[in-house]
Amino acid sequence: MTSATTDRDALVERIFIEAPPERVFRALTESDELLAWWGDDAHYRCTSWTLELRVGGAWRSEGRNAAGMPFVVEGSFVEVDSPRVLAFTWKPSWLEVAPTTVRIALEARGRGTDLTWTHSGFARYPKALEDHRGGLPTVLAWLKGFLEGTRSEVP
Repeated sequence: MTSATTDRDALVERIFIEAPPERVFRALTESDELLAWWGDDAHYRCTSWTLELRVGGAWRSEGRNAAGMPFVVEGSFVEVDSPRVLAFTWKPSWLEVAPTTVRIALEARGRGTDLTWTHSGFARYPKALEDHRGGLPTVLAWLKGFLEGTRSEVP
């Protein structure tokens, strides 16, 4: 369950994925992998992912929402520690906000991974916080379903 921090600056969600951290990290950092799982026709579909996986490297995702309207999300990497941590700035085209920051921590547990996704920088943007609170569980369900082979939709 996604929860907001008490200062309403960040969203935090924790999930367990039945895949090793190396596999989860790859799904989060390779363009073809990201295209395979991030999106669906009911919400939005990503059509392009480009990234330069290094601190300071840029990334960009393009796509269309369910109504066919184009969108862009872009940013730069601020922490890359494979397969433990990935952090990047996040600037969506559909909201008038300063860039926020996503930090994904991966910790091995048995044959799987505990994933903690923290998206911060919302203190001045309550509408953006609520927008992302609604979307984050869906994104993580897509990732989990893709990695565990339980996602029913094939892009």
